[in-house]
Amino acid sequence: MLVLFPLVSSAQYVIKALPRWMISTHLDYMNPREPVDQFLDEDDWGYRFEFQYRLQYNKPFLAGLYFAEAGLSKYELTYTLYDPDAVTYIKEKANTRRLDFGLTAGFYPEINWLLQPYLQGRVGMAVYQSSSILKDDETDESIDRISEMTSSVLSYGLDLGIHIVPNIWYVRGDIRVGFVANPSVSFLSFDEANAGTSGNPIDYFEEHTSAGSWLKVSVGISYLF
Repeated sequence: MLVLFPLVSSAQYVIKALPRWMISTHLDYMNPREPVDQFLDEDDWGYRFEFQYRLQYNKPFLAGLYFAEAGLSKYELTYTLYDPDAVTYIKEKANTRRLDFGLTAGFYPEINWLLQPYLQGRVGMAVYQSSSILKDDETDESIDRISEMTSSVLSYGLDLGIHIVPNIWYVRGDIRVGFVANPSVSFLSFDEANAGTSGNPIDYFEEHTSAGSWLKVSVGISYLF
């Protein structure tokens, strides 16, 4: 049972029985650091989902699962495909993305402030996946998706976050600053210096092997229930 006691002076609530579950979703901005920054786009954007459970009744420790995806490198070309019956305008994109999933745990003290700081750590698996994606340039209809290369590696990270707590305290703004990293792994990335305008976009990707590290800023919403 959830028991709330109003604070007259602040018009907020003292939460006596904390919800057991928390769901979060975020938009991530990731800035690559050395040494992987020389191979990837300067700004990497992604998203993440988390589902956590309070480990002990009314205690500030939560743990659960997370999933994240971020785009790392891409190149796109358009061309015309002729056959006896029709002309098709093709938009072909090659991209490399980083899928990240695993376990998360954090310390979330309920201080009854408008801004509530917390600390969260993660450990899991990162999958670097490169694909060629073909679409009809006129209708945007998907034609084909070809997997070019896939590799996996251990992933880990740490965030310092702030919950922005409104009067509807169980729906919270969520801002984080932290890092994402992994040991050395092989992946494909766009070679901008040697890029051309003919052939397939994946032809202008090169294989690299590097450890990965990103500074990350996340903005999202958390829901407690």
